[in-house]
Amino acid sequence: MIKMKSYSLLFVFVFMASSMTVKSAELASFGKISALNNPETANRIILIGFPDQSINRISGTFISSPYRRRGGYQSSTWSQRMTSDIENEYSLHKLTEWPMTEVGIHCAVYQIPEGLSMEEVMDRLKHDQRIKIVQRMHQYRTHAHQYNDPYFKLQSNLHEFEIERVHGIATGRNVTIAIIDTGADTRHPDLTGQIKITKNLASGISASFNSDVHGTAIAGTIVAQKDNKTGIVGVAPNARLIVLKACWPDKVDSFSAACNSFTLALAINTAIKLRADVLNMSLSGPQDPLVQILLEKAVEKGMIIVAADPIEDKLRFPASLADIIPVSEQPSRVTQRRPFSAPGEQILTTLPHGTYDFVSGSSMSAAQVSGVIALLLELKPDLTRSEIYKILQKSTLPVCKTSKNSHTNRINAISAVLEVCDEVACPEM
Repeated sequence: MIKMKSYSLLFVFVFMASSMTVKSAELASFGKISALNNPETANRIILIGFPDQSINRISGTFISSPYRRRGGYQSSTWSQRMTSDIENEYSLHKLTEWPMTEVGIHCAVYQIPEGLSMEEVMDRLKHDQRIKIVQRMHQYRTHAHQYNDPYFKLQSNLHEFEIERVHGIATGRNVTIAIIDTGADTRHPDLTGQIKITKNLASGISASFNSDVHGTAIAGTIVAQKDNKTGIVGVAPNARLIVLKACWPDKVDSFSAACNSFTLALAINTAIKLRADVLNMSLSGPQDPLVQILLEKAVEKGMIIVAADPIEDKLRFPASLADIIPVSEQPSRVTQRRPFSAPGEQILTTLPHGTYDFVSGSSMSAAQVSGVIALLLELKPDLTRSEIYKILQKSTLPVCKTSKNSHTNRINAISAVLEVCDEVACPEM
């Protein structure tokens, strides 16, 4: 488990009804946001946002840019004056702005100059009648690590899933999965043509994409091609994958990666706009009001959200939310409070530059369950989160072959698929 760094950053949300015209190119610019990943300035950054009822909510279709204008983002110069007024009143330095269109919130990032107390600024903001939410900016960590034992137990995870039988019934066709992660190698032989949309929502912090390791590993676990005489097979090889980069590697070629509240919010907002069926979040961190608002909106829209759950870590958000499907690599007996589990040890997957290796962690477990859910949605596209949860519960493996009434929380893919086949006509295996 990767230990999470602690940063003292702050979110402030100011609620008012107005809007301002913002160009897509301007919104995509993160030049100044590199301060978020600078240890010397990170604890001097705050976010303020104001839900704007006139922000256009673009109808969910696959579009070339998630922030493409449809008549422009309608906001008045009054909103611009307000963000400037706040900058002046609190002696802040505005870095950038961005609309969270799916929840009608417009955000602005500011830096607090040296000499001002973080606590005093927070206290003043809490008493400002325009401000409704004050929170610290949070950091999130991915959960995977690399082993040095190449080709050990080749894809044993898929043997456990009985994936050959499963793929005789479903492969994830016509299901869209979004992963919020680092970038991923779109040119990898097993991922060529598998990734339909990519967005770097942390470009001001990390410009890399195809060389990012963690996202490449997650992508291969879910959608690596089958029957292409190359490499490995993904759990849902015919699903459509969207890669939304909100996390950045700790260093070049590192599995470890970090995200923050702002980049995660941008990515979730984008996933909603692109109408992803499944959202995979192989990461965790502290409770976050803005991220929670957006996740609740995604659930309201019918999105199925899967999150890695490092159950021994206190920082289990967003897996801790009631409407999220939590997944751990550690099997245990089924209880109401335990997450599901899936194979998470030595998972053979894709890495940048056309390579493969074994990777472990709850990140990998969550990715496999996202793939399984895509299989279920291919068979029955109108499945709800509650129905999927019950199917996964019914699919869990017995503690032992002689104890059929006592189950672990370990998901069994073939059992889950056959459970749906009891309700709908499935192809003959």
